[in-house]
Amino acid sequence: MSGIQIQRQAEAVVHEEYGCAFRRILPWQHTGPSDTGMGVCTVAPGGVTTPHSHEDHEHFYVVRGHGLVEVDGVRTEIGPGDALVVASQQTHHFTNLSATDELEMVSVWSLGPFGANR
Repeated sequence: MSGIQIQRQAEAVVHEEYGCAFRRILPWQHTGPSDTGMGVCTVAPGGVTTPHSHEDHEHFYVVRGHGLVEVDGVRTEIGPGDALVVASQQTHHFTNLSATDELEMVSVWSLGPFGANR
């Protein structure tokens, strides 16, 4: 592969997934589930995502907004710069605490645990 591959936000396809607007970034030009990948999840003001779990491990980085994350019944507040890991099969969802601003997070997932201690 040569050159620089860029997915422009204005050209990105956004799908509704688990109650958030989700833009898949990696793998390139792929719209369905994948073993590894990256995307941007945007939760509307006052929105709540659908509680769910899946086989893959998921890592989130909060880009903007403030909210709550609940993982297996445990809740905590999140804000810009926060990062968290949701392990395989953990039930999780997000609540946007703002009535006016979006909650935006980068999501990276893999069937194996990224960043695991050895």
